[in-house]
Amino acid sequence: MSTDTTQRSGNRRKLYFEILKDLAAALVVAAFTFFFLYYSSHSIVENYITHRGIPLTDVQMSLLDTWLKSLCIAAASIIFICMFLVLLGRRLEYINQITAGVEKLRERQMNFYIEPEGNDELTELAESINFLSSSQRRLMRREQELKDEREEFIRSLSHDIRTPLTSILSYSELLAEKEDLGKEETQNYIALVRSKSEQMKRLISQLSGQSTAAVEKIDDIGLLMRQLTFEWEELLDENFDCHVDLSHCGNFPCAVDTSSLCRIIDNLASNVQKYADPSEAVQLTVSTKGHLLLIRQENKVAKPVISKNPAPESSLIGLVNVKRIAEASGGHVNVSGDDCSFLIDIAIALTVTDMA
Repeated sequence: MSTDTTQRSGNRRKLYFEILKDLAAALVVAAFTFFFLYYSSHSIVENYITHRGIPLTDVQMSLLDTWLKSLCIAAASIIFICMFLVLLGRRLEYINQITAGVEKLRERQMNFYIEPEGNDELTELAESINFLSSSQRRLMRREQELKDEREEFIRSLSHDIRTPLTSILSYSELLAEKEDLGKEETQNYIALVRSKSEQMKRLISQLSGQSTAAVEKIDDIGLLMRQLTFEWEELLDENFDCHVDLSHCGNFPCAVDTSSLCRIIDNLASNVQKYADPSEAVQLTVSTKGHLLLIRQENKVAKPVISKNPAPESSLIGLVNVKRIAEASGGHVNVSGDDCSFLIDIAIALTVTDMA
């Protein structure tokens, strides 16, 4: 709780003192009512008797005075009881509100607020319950955010695991179908399968929480991108006319998350397989500018095919993952195009290192 609340707590008045104040206020009002009614009624009766000329003995006057006092005392007593019950009822109602708040806390219903009234122990209790309720709301909201982030993280990695798995299956089918593969070509396919297997292993480790993405030192960013774009081209070359441009990609050492780069390239390939027009060329351009690695992919969009099967739910997860990975490195992603074409520009921040 805040310092102001703590200071107010030190200045709290006791509840019994507040009740005594209510009792005293009711007594003062009752006393005023008694004297006002008594002297007013006494004056009225005297004027009436005098004006009418009614003779009264001392005994009769004494009885009349006693009767007036009794009526005024009864009226003042009624006012005292009513006023004290009203004042006490306000506090009892406040206690009922606090009790209802405690019951909602027990039922984990945190969407309530008790308006603080007065300056006593009940006020402090109401403020404490409000503070506990708001703290619980913040905690529940944070728990939900963490749960949503975890679910989104699982969906993201699960989506990206499917891409290297598809690549492994494709390479395996090629090896099984082509009987005239040379030794060097076979070794290249095996190396690609091994690379994708290692990538899957890293992603599964991240998914299970055994490891996290880490920045690695690379001797030559150009060589790394040539390897990744080669895998991109190998995956798409059978069905698409692929063009890769690395002419403006530098060859210098840097620190970068290679696993994230693999995920970006795989998602770009997956996007081509799902949405690109096979009859049109697909262009992948990789370049470096300062401390930025720039990746651009351009392709035509295939015309939608009318089908009874609904579109897959994960149709945008790949691009969302690419954007998240780029922004995590300090870069950005720009997507443009229309129903006929698609263009994505990705900027990845690199940490340039020495040659040592």
